[in-house]
Amino acid sequence: MKFSKNIILITLSAFFFFYAYHAFLILPIRVISLGGTEFDIGLVMSMAGISTLLVTPISGLLGDIYKKKYLLTSGALLLALINFLFIYFDSIYYSYLILRFFQGCAFSLFFVSAGTLIAENSLEENQTQALGFFGIFAIVNHALAPTISIEIINFFSYDYFFISSSIASIIAFFIALSINVKNSMVDERKNGQNFTQLLKNKKLKIVCFIMFLVGGSFLTCLNFAAVFTKSINVLPITIFFLSYTVIALIMRIFFGWLPDKYGQVTFCKPALILYGLSIGILGLSINYISVMSAGILFGISHALVYPSIYTLALRFTDISNKSKAFSTCSVSFTFGGMIFSIIYGLIAETYSFKVMFLSCSIIVTLGFYCLIKLLEKEILNEYR
Repeated sequence: MKFSKNIILITLSAFFFFYAYHAFLILPIRVISLGGTEFDIGLVMSMAGISTLLVTPISGLLGDIYKKKYLLTSGALLLALINFLFIYFDSIYYSYLILRFFQGCAFSLFFVSAGTLIAENSLEENQTQALGFFGIFAIVNHALAPTISIEIINFFSYDYFFISSSIASIIAFFIALSINVKNSMVDERKNGQNFTQLLKNKKLKIVCFIMFLVGGSFLTCLNFAAVFTKSINVLPITIFFLSYTVIALIMRIFFGWLPDKYGQVTFCKPALILYGLSIGILGLSINYISVMSAGILFGISHALVYPSIYTLALRFTDISNKSKAFSTCSVSFTFGGMIFSIIYGLIAETYSFKVMFLSCSIIVTLGFYCLIKLLEKEILNEYR
């Protein structure tokens, strides 16, 4: 498929924004160096989820009414400011919690608008592929941003790391200014539908539950993978991110068309099960090969599942509520990440990383299986 100028600009802006945001995947290392525990890591990292949970519905409402470009630029500027302010604070229980909270606000403003704009600027039959292309640049930075950040810290200092991430977000801001977006032309009467009414859609509700489990398990892996890898003396500590990223890029670039051709639900069923199992493999890892293998399986499954679920959410709603549907999915993802990060941080501290990853794997694998069955049933009932 061919990508429009807007899609390219949005994606390029997202690359720098996601770099600035995902660079803080190494923040758990900083928390430990400041005397924090595994529970502290979960608490600090989950603060971004709390704010995203609060701001995302607002972003969805605003996105259906005003220019999404304004939300993109506001998110990028806010993230640049917050990342820079990390230079002046190093208190885990005060400044870090507050700063992570505002990082989540910035992410919500940017991500909801960017994702919806990508969908609006692509044909319906190519939405999963377009969202997958957009997501490539988020995936790249799951590995690129923390890897580069660690090198900056090793060769220079944390201050240089905070400054570099701030500059990346400023670049995202200037690219976003070039996006040409018209004012929303949605009928105001239709736009009056609220989130409660939206969730009366049973299919969308099931998709949100799936997204809750995806978000919880995904952010658990991202928040604790580096610390876990370091604890078993595997180098580089970003090997899970690197292996996941490489395979996810291959899947989206060369196989991103599969869900659009064969159906998102059909494709998601085995992929979600594999996704859950890969987390269990991570928990059982004891060396470089096993951590890398877990990352590869994680990348194979997650790479196409994530855009497929968002596509389903958009297809289950009418055009006047697409930003709300996208933001509802994003809230579900973030809420899962927030809850899981706190609970599993406590489990890791009380028991072990192995118990944490294995219990997460069992819960999400069984959950995925049951929810996909329910979704298939609802879709079949619609055609009867």
